[in-house]
Amino acid sequence: MAYLIGTDEPAGKAVQRVLREQNTRILALLSQWTLDPAEAIHRARQGCKRARAVAQLLKPAMPYAASVENAFYRDIQKRVAYARDAEALVEALDYLEIGVTEPHLAESVAMLRESMAARAIRELEEHRASLRDQIEVACQLLGDAERRLERLPLTDLRRRDLRLGAGLKWERCVAGFASLSEASAAPAFHAWRRQVKYAANQTQLLASLAPARALTIGPRLRELASLLGHAQDLELLENLLRQQPDALRIDTHVQRLRQLIATSLVQLRHRSLEVGGELFGPETSSPGEATTASVMERQYSGNGAATQAPDDPRSRARPVIPDRDPNSARRRQYR
Repeated sequence: MAYLIGTDEPAGKAVQRVLREQNTRILALLSQWTLDPAEAIHRARQGCKRARAVAQLLKPAMPYAASVENAFYRDIQKRVAYARDAEALVEALDYLEIGVTEPHLAESVAMLRESMAARAIRELEEHRASLRDQIEVACQLLGDAERRLERLPLTDLRRRDLRLGAGLKWERCVAGFASLSEASAAPAFHAWRRQVKYAANQTQLLASLAPARALTIGPRLRELASLLGHAQDLELLENLLRQQPDALRIDTHVQRLRQLIATSLVQLRHRSLEVGGELFGPETSSPGEATTASVMERQYSGNGAATQAPDDPRSRARPVIPDRDPNSARRRQYR
């Protein structure tokens, strides 16, 4: 099925289904990674990010389960990372090539791209043995995860819990935007991009709860994530040109290429903050709302009204399993 909670699907069953589907897909990709290593690993890492977006929705109602599942797929994602910098450099050069009009500079960009593509292949071959070992461990862990996901105590999970989870992620995006300017350091933009990508995945997952929102907000989030991704790749390329210009064998065009990168970064950051302002700026918040999470809860509820007051602490977290310690039963299943 799709990465989507069905209109009439119970929240708990939907979350369990989506997590198991992502888990199965990641396992299938890694089990056959030798057929096309770069593509298989890229898609497996995307699957991990989608699974983490689902897990993070559980934070208000099931913080322990959310933490465990998020950490699990983060670990899988790290295990199968390889030659990411080389791939990012190739993507940066692909983006940069579009704006190059000078023939000699275009030739240098093409040569550099060829070099970076060869470097990515070389790094894969150099690390194939260790990568194979990591993928074997990842496949074993993913197989074990299937049994854990079957036991997730999600019976009492409500759609409202997921709406609140999406609201918490939106608050992270709002806070990230509020802290940024065009002069902000690159790590701050990178951190914001991660939150934006999670928000984009969650918007897709919850599209049936608010179709109009998914149609309007979803594409803008993806646009923003793409802009920030291009900027991140270009910053990596700029660092390489600054630190290793002699190794690139394009000495005569290094400075011109760096100027082009600098111009592109200014444009990308400016556009990113424009789109970010449209999504997360102060004017986008409803007046009188206690939190962004409560705004999101209303948007996803479909009727503009919450069943509990926004400042009711019960709207932030609700035990899923009656227990003296609400999280004790959930912890036991992960032992």
